[in-house]
Amino acid sequence: MRGKRAHENLHAPSFVLQCFYMENGIIDYFGELYYKCFATKLEQRSEQEARLALKLLDSPRSILDVGCGWGRHLQYFLRWGLDAWGVEPNPFFVQIFKERNPLWSNRIIHNKLQNINVFKQFSAVVSLWTSIGWDQSDQEEQELFRKLSEFLSPGGLLLLDVDNLKGWQARFCRKWWERVDGGYVLDQHALKGSKLTTTRQFLLDAGSTYKVTRQLKLYTLEDLQALAEPYQLFLRATYRDLSGNPFYPEAPRIVAVFEKITAA
Repeated sequence: MRGKRAHENLHAPSFVLQCFYMENGIIDYFGELYYKCFATKLEQRSEQEARLALKLLDSPRSILDVGCGWGRHLQYFLRWGLDAWGVEPNPFFVQIFKERNPLWSNRIIHNKLQNINVFKQFSAVVSLWTSIGWDQSDQEEQELFRKLSEFLSPGGLLLLDVDNLKGWQARFCRKWWERVDGGYVLDQHALKGSKLTTTRQFLLDAGSTYKVTRQLKLYTLEDLQALAEPYQLFLRATYRDLSGNPFYPEAPRIVAVFEKITAA
């Protein structure tokens, strides 16, 4: 019942509770079950995160949210009158955003940023809460940074909010449990170089158990700079969180703000 109430409060579409499987029987790591279990907790901090991000970006007039999920930050950018757009490759999340925000249903694009033609340039681009590094090749990674730059106006700001490789290395935890809506989640981690492989097991109150594995590339600040600078993106400021607290090399997270600087 707890999970169901969470969905009702979030105005989820009717098909959310029907099935937790992809057609091939494999649960998508960021799919229906993820939304069912984590949406309530994440929604509680979304407005504050969106406000903090805008403050770090000098209050932009237009913004592109890359890997926006079901639009938990995008919806606030739009409510506050920004010219805001979101990009999200997960069709389930895109559908949730459209059903919850019918007036702005055209403001989310179902695709990877690498595959989208530049339809306009923005004064800010954001990628919040580790939306990059998931299951991508080196070529896709380079194309991502090229597109992040192309979507920015000259002088525009890019905010990247990611897990810090050095932070993981300093305090590696092989497994942990977490209480979520509808049950518990057990995450088991394996870190090899910069690749973090997570096997997530959902143990639901109803007695069902589901498991899915996903790989994430972790970055250092130096890694991000090396990827960004070839595309005219230069580091402006670094923090350890969206609140703007000072960064240190082994901080759990990196919040890096880059500025697009073009030759005169």
